[in-house]
Amino acid sequence: MHLLLTAILFLAQDKVTDLLRPLADAVDGDHESDRRSAVLELVRRKDVTVDDWIDVIGRVDPWPGRPSCTMGTDGHSYVPRMTTDEPGPKEMPVSLFLEKEVRRSNLFYYLPRSRDAAKPAPLLLALHGTGGSGKDVEPMWRETAEALGMLVLAPSDTGKNEGYAFSAEEREETLAALRWFERNFDVDPDRVYATGISRGGHLAWDLALRHPELFAAIAPMIGGPRFQLDHGQNNLRFLENVAGLPIRDLQGAQDDPALVGNVRTAFKRLDKLGARDAKLLEFPELGHSFDFGAVDWKDFFGSAKRHPIPDRVVLLASKVEGARAFWVEITKLAKEVSEDVVPTVTASTWKGLDGNGRRDYLEAEVEKRTARLEVRMSGPNRFTATGVHVLGFRLLLAKSMFDPSKPVQVLFGGRLVEKKVVPDAKVLLGEFVERFDRSFLPIAAVDVP
Repeated sequence: MHLLLTAILFLAQDKVTDLLRPLADAVDGDHESDRRSAVLELVRRKDVTVDDWIDVIGRVDPWPGRPSCTMGTDGHSYVPRMTTDEPGPKEMPVSLFLEKEVRRSNLFYYLPRSRDAAKPAPLLLALHGTGGSGKDVEPMWRETAEALGMLVLAPSDTGKNEGYAFSAEEREETLAALRWFERNFDVDPDRVYATGISRGGHLAWDLALRHPELFAAIAPMIGGPRFQLDHGQNNLRFLENVAGLPIRDLQGAQDDPALVGNVRTAFKRLDKLGARDAKLLEFPELGHSFDFGAVDWKDFFGSAKRHPIPDRVVLLASKVEGARAFWVEITKLAKEVSEDVVPTVTASTWKGLDGNGRRDYLEAEVEKRTARLEVRMSGPNRFTATGVHVLGFRLLLAKSMFDPSKPVQVLFGGRLVEKKVVPDAKVLLGEFVERFDRSFLPIAAVDVP
C-alpha cells in the first residue's frame, strides 16, 4: 500500500512538473494576443482537469521570472526559485510590451533587508512627478519598506514626461511595469499599494479609479482625479469605484485651484458614499507641496489588505473595454453611455447659473452618461444585481462562490436568471495567465442575461 501511494504521488508530481513550463511560458507571453493563443493550447490538454491546473498554479507560488529557475534533469527550467538579488536600491533596464509597441524603460526598485524571502511581500508602486524619474521617488520610501518588509517599484515615464496626460497609454505602460515586477519577485497580490507625487499622484488616482481591484490602498500626493468632458479623461465620474479603498491624500491648499477643487469634491463625495478610511490631509500654508511626515505610513500600509472576493461590488464605467472590478465585468452598455460628454443647455439657462451651478449641471450631464452596476453575493450560487445603463455583465466565480451541482441564480432588473455552471479550464487559465492574480482564481463564468 505504501509503495502504491508513493507511485501515485510520484506520477502526480511528474504531471505537475510537465505542466509548469507551458503555463509559465503562457504567463510570460509578450503581448495579450500571445497569451490568449497560449491559453487555447493549454486547454486542449484533455487529460488535465481544472483541479489539476489549480494544483499547478499553487505549486508555482512563489513564481519569480524566467532567469531565476532551477533546472530540470532534462536541462529545461521548470520550478522557479526565489530571486537571489541582494537588498538595497536597484535600477533595471527592461522592455515593456504594450498593446501596439515595445518600450524600453528604466525601473528603479528597492529590496528591503527585512524582507522574508520565504513569503510573498507587500509592494508599493511609487510614481514620480513631471520631468523626474523613478530614482527621485524611490528613496523616500526606504524607511517604510524596511519597517514592513515591503518592496518598492518606481517606474520611469518613457514619454515626453511633461505631466500626466490622463491617457490609456500611460496607464498601460505603468501596468506593464507592474506586471514585469510581479513576474520577477514574489509579490502578495492582496498587499499592492500605489502612491505618487504630482504627475504620479494623478496617475495613482487614475489607476485606482479604473482598476480598483488591483490595489489594497492608495496614497496620492498633490495630484487628483480630473473633471473633463472630452478625450475620455474624466475619471471623477468613477469615484464610487474606490469608496471601499483606504486612501490618504496629501495636498497643499494653495496649489492650483482646479486641482484642489477636484480633490475636495472627491472627498466630499466619498464621505457621502460612506467611505470608511478615505482621508484628505490639507496643508493650509503650502502650495504644490505636502508634509510627508503627516501620516504614519507603517501603520497605514501595514494594516491595509485587499479582500479579493468581496460580497458586494460596485462598478462605474463609460465604455465596455476595461469595465471590470473584482469578479464583475460589464459586457454591454446602453447607447446613452459615453466617454465624452457634449451637454445640451439653452443659453438662457446657462446664463442664469453661477460657477457652482454650472459645475453641478455639467456633473449631472456626465452622470447621465455613466453606467453603474452593483452586484451582491448573498451566498454560493445566489446573486442580486442592479444597474443603470447596463445591458449585460459577466460574473467570474471562484470555487467558494458556487456549487456546480446547482444552478447559479442572478436577480437582475426584476428578472431571475438561472444558469447551470460547470468548472472551465479556459476561464481559469485565461484569467490567471492575463492577470497573474494568485489570490483570485475564477473557474467559471456566468453571462447575464
